[in-house]
Amino acid sequence: MRSAGLLIRWTPMLLLAWATWRAAGWLPAIPVVASVVIGQRRPTKASAQRLELFLAAGLLGVAHLLDAPWWALVAAFGYTVVLIGAAGVGSDRLLVSALVAFDNLRYAEAVDAGAHAAQDGERRRRYVDAAMGWMVCARAQVLLGRPQDATESVTRGLELLRRTRAPEADVVGVQLHFIEGELCATRSDLAGSTRAYRTAIEAATRLRQRVGGFGMNLTKETDHYRDQAVLGLAWLDMLRGRLAEAAAGCDSVLEAAGQRQDLSVFIAAAATRAGLHHTVGERDDARNCVDAVMTLAGDERYREVILTTTHVAYLVKVLALTVFEVAKIRAADGDLDLLVEELTTIREMGEAAHALSVAQATSTLLADVALTRGDVSEALRQLSIAGGQPFTDPLADLQMRQVEAAALCADGQLDRADAAADAMVALLANIGTPEVAADVYGLAADVAARSGHVTVAVARVRAAVRDLHLLSGHVGRLAQRRGLLATKRSSFAGLMETLAASAAASQAGLAGIEVAEAQREDTLVGVLSATKTAMPPQLREVADRADEVRHTLAHIADPAHAGQLGEIDVLTGTLKDEQVTLTSRLTDLIGGTFAELYVPTPIAGTDLLDRCGQDGLLSLTVADSGTADYAGHLVFRVPGEAPRIQEFQLVGAAATVLDQLRSGAATRSADSARAFGELWESTRHEIAKTLLPEQLRDWMRSTPVGAPDRHRLVICADGPLRAMPFPALPLADGVAVISNATVNRLPLLRLIGNPPAEAPTRPALLGYFHPRLAGAQRERQLLTRMHESGEVDLTVAGSRDELLNELATGRHDVLILATHGRGHGLEFEFQLHGERGISSARLLTARVPRTVLAPACYSGADAGSDATGMIAACLAAGATTVLSGLWRLPDGPTGRLMSHIYRRLPSGAALRDIAAAAPLAVGVDPTRVNPLAWAGLMVTDTTTGDASAGVARIPSGE
Repeated sequence: MRSAGLLIRWTPMLLLAWATWRAAGWLPAIPVVASVVIGQRRPTKASAQRLELFLAAGLLGVAHLLDAPWWALVAAFGYTVVLIGAAGVGSDRLLVSALVAFDNLRYAEAVDAGAHAAQDGERRRRYVDAAMGWMVCARAQVLLGRPQDATESVTRGLELLRRTRAPEADVVGVQLHFIEGELCATRSDLAGSTRAYRTAIEAATRLRQRVGGFGMNLTKETDHYRDQAVLGLAWLDMLRGRLAEAAAGCDSVLEAAGQRQDLSVFIAAAATRAGLHHTVGERDDARNCVDAVMTLAGDERYREVILTTTHVAYLVKVLALTVFEVAKIRAADGDLDLLVEELTTIREMGEAAHALSVAQATSTLLADVALTRGDVSEALRQLSIAGGQPFTDPLADLQMRQVEAAALCADGQLDRADAAADAMVALLANIGTPEVAADVYGLAADVAARSGHVTVAVARVRAAVRDLHLLSGHVGRLAQRRGLLATKRSSFAGLMETLAASAAASQAGLAGIEVAEAQREDTLVGVLSATKTAMPPQLREVADRADEVRHTLAHIADPAHAGQLGEIDVLTGTLKDEQVTLTSRLTDLIGGTFAELYVPTPIAGTDLLDRCGQDGLLSLTVADSGTADYAGHLVFRVPGEAPRIQEFQLVGAAATVLDQLRSGAATRSADSARAFGELWESTRHEIAKTLLPEQLRDWMRSTPVGAPDRHRLVICADGPLRAMPFPALPLADGVAVISNATVNRLPLLRLIGNPPAEAPTRPALLGYFHPRLAGAQRERQLLTRMHESGEVDLTVAGSRDELLNELATGRHDVLILATHGRGHGLEFEFQLHGERGISSARLLTARVPRTVLAPACYSGADAGSDATGMIAACLAAGATTVLSGLWRLPDGPTGRLMSHIYRRLPSGAALRDIAAAAPLAVGVDPTRVNPLAWAGLMVTDTTTGDASAGVARIPSGE
């Protein structure tokens, strides 16, 4: 039977070929043209229709060869039309009825009709039609909440398409693979979903290559689903935390859909892009995306196109995506009433269209809004509505359980909340996305802490930190990474609060270190410490030009030159514009594409403690900095003990101390410095009691005052606490921290890891000493005498070019910059006499020695946590130890301290140990002298701590 059928099917084709070869008449050209036309109008039927037209051509060709009269030709043509109608009427009717039922939301009827059409098409060997029938079935089954049946329909459809090579197979294949990707996502099979979406994109590309310009309608329909597949990949990237890749995917869809005026896909891409902007804290950009969608929806012409070309279920889904982003804006603006109204409307639309995922998600959001308002009973009611839906999306189920756990916890039902938390943690095995997992673990940790399960709470906090760290590592540009961590600031604060409540757990302090480090990782020093060998080659040129423009502007602003420059004001605006442009380029080079190379390694608290050796540790993070106080958490470690965590709060006059140091008000004048000294005297004991736990103070007091062997303390302080003079804090009456311990100020604990270098017997020094600064010239004279006596090998650079050329040789052990500094971040600049200075950005391309002495004003104010700070630049360019200035340093006292440090450099002792001994050596009483006079010199040392000893040997003073 099969052989007879094939003979009947293909004999007309052979007749056609023979007739065309013999007659070469014009009649055989008719089916070619007709085939193209039908292929344009009805792509999914093109293969079968083209075959039928070839049958007609065969009959007509034979009639032409036989010189049949015109009535015979007409009869033959009529007979062919009958054959065409008889061949297509059955499957056409079934397929059309399935599509009509689907469009009219009669999904059960669409499933039945689609299955019958598929079976009929397969029986007639019209595999494209059959696959299309299964495609309709799959779409309807998804909306009926039957994902397993939909998966089976997709599988059967794809199997049929493998039996044909017709171009139209790719049209249906793109759609089937897209549905397959969605179904895999509902099963949390992200790898399978990615594979399906990519296969859909490949099929669309293959179709375009095969049909070229003859298949405009074919490719237009396929491009619609191809873009949806690209958008699906972007969504998966977002779930995996690869926000940079997700943004690129959204942008490509926005461009392609905009050019085709595919409005539904454009709106979906804009809503997804808004979500990405919200994730990294770019709220204005997110609002712009939402506004673009609202503009389209508000235009009557576009609205009509969308309503007439988009299935209502997909339209509701697209609108829901937009409303969910609008919800974030409404919540930030506090407009909760309007938000509830919008969510209720979109839920009703979702229920009417059987868009179950939309109805579920909106019910969950309504519960979350009620919880925000403090209406727990309403939140639980909305959750019961959400729970009544037949969930087909594990992610939606997880989100519902998150709100449920929070609501139960707020209602005091801790046992049920604990069970809900356990359930949502179990679901993470199927989700595996960093951002979702971080939020879930954080909430679950809070519930466990409230329930008294402190060990479980700590373990979940550590899991949350791991996911937050992974999320940050794939964000992309530095500005976006910083935005992400800013939006997650409340998450970090919540984790710290959970750990503080679980302080009794043995690993609470260890987890606290990991949370603090994850919060700090978004700094240039972290980025460049991992990728400094890949410095952008054009950075030097841009940095040099920026330094030149900055110097020119400063020269113009100098009153002493105003009369000489004449009408130079005309150029000032142009130079300022160029400076902004150059700074933007530097930011892009350093914090943009270059930062994308940086993927941070996982944080392990035990590894960080091992790197600190037997040094004490104090880590402080500020959770809230209001106008009246500073609150946060501190983690401390006494050698030989486990780290511990506790809360702190600075209020009143103690908070004013920080305010004055941060703003520079304390060093503005001699009177302000004197007033600050009085304020410090009255608050220093309170500050020490708040920021230095008693156990840590006892450990430091165990060393006699002024003893040559002192304890070492590593301090990581964030935010406003970076300016705190920790060495001046009292341990007891008449005893300060610096009396008993050396202080190492680090921006990141993870920077520790450089092995200590063998101290040279005669260190090679490279120095620039500003000729107009008396203190700098005294330092030069001292070092010159030491050079002449053979203690050091001093090279003095008299200009910018000399300094940079000497740095390029790489033969120096120490770099000394005895000059003023100004600016911050990229704009921080060491000033040189009569020429442009050297900025932080320019140092990035220099070969900086292992030790840098840069006691310029504010050179260390960023403490390495500014994205472009001086400390970050030096450490990235090769330094392991940096001495910098926290605030505006007084010339005289600073010069005396530096003179002592210079004298002790040949001893081979660590710089932080030499600096700790300097105040006592020059006669400073740290408990009586204003800290502004001596505590502004800060040492950052990234060499590993000594694991065998807990004290440092301090060279005796002279």
